[in-house]
Amino acid sequence: MKILLTLVLLLSVNCLFAQTFTPPAFPKTGKNFHSFVPENWFVKDSAQGDLNGDKVADRALVLELKATINEVRPDSSVNLGSPRVLLILFKNPTSGGYELTLQNNSFILRHGEGGMEPEPYRKISIKNRVLEIVFEFVRSSATYKFRYQQNDFKLIGATSGGTSGGQIESWDINFSTKKALHAWGGISDKNLKQEWKAVPTAKLRSLKEMLMPFQWEVLPNVLL
Repeated sequence: MKILLTLVLLLSVNCLFAQTFTPPAFPKTGKNFHSFVPENWFVKDSAQGDLNGDKVADRALVLELKATINEVRPDSSVNLGSPRVLLILFKNPTSGGYELTLQNNSFILRHGEGGMEPEPYRKISIKNRVLEIVFEFVRSSATYKFRYQQNDFKLIGATSGGTSGGQIESWDINFSTKKALHAWGGISDKNLKQEWKAVPTAKLRSLKEMLMPFQWEVLPNVLL
C-alpha cells in the first residue's frame, strides 16, 4: 500500500509541474541557418537539398531545447525530455539567405518517447525533393515522406514495420496513388506474404496538420 501511495504521489507531482511547450519566436528570414537557432537551443539534426524545385539547396533543421521539462504532449501524455522543433527553410537564390517556410513544434518525437529504447528519433533527409523523417524503436521503425506541392508539405508516403513473436510485418503506403502494400510472415520465411490494399483517404495530409506520429489510423489497426 505504501509503494502504491508513493507512485500515485510521484505521478501527481509530475502532472502538477507539467507544462505545455511554447516555442520561441523564430525569425522569418536569416542570412544563414544559424540565424534561426535561439539562445539555449542547439541543432540536433540538419539536412540539405532542393525542396521547392528551384534547383537551390534548401535546409531542414531539428532544433532541441537544452533544458529538460515535463512536457504535455498533443496526446495528453507527459514526457520528461527536451522539446524539439522542426524548421524548413527555403534558400533565396538571389540573396543567399533563408526564409522560414514551415515550423512544426510537436511532430518530432522527444527523448523518452521511444519505449524500451528511450530515443526514437533517427534522422531527417532530403532526396529527390522529398523530406524524409525516420523514427526507430527496439523492434520497429517508421518513415514519413513529405513533398512540397500546392504551397504546402504533403504526406505522400510512409513505411512502417517491425518484428514481434518471431513474426515480421510491414506497410508501404503511397498516399498519392492511395494504395498500400502489406507484407507479413515468419522471420525465417524465404518469401513474405503480400497484399495490396486501398487507402481510404480523401486528401493528402499536410505536415503542419500532423501533431504526433502514430495518431492517425490510416487502415484498421495501422497507425501513422
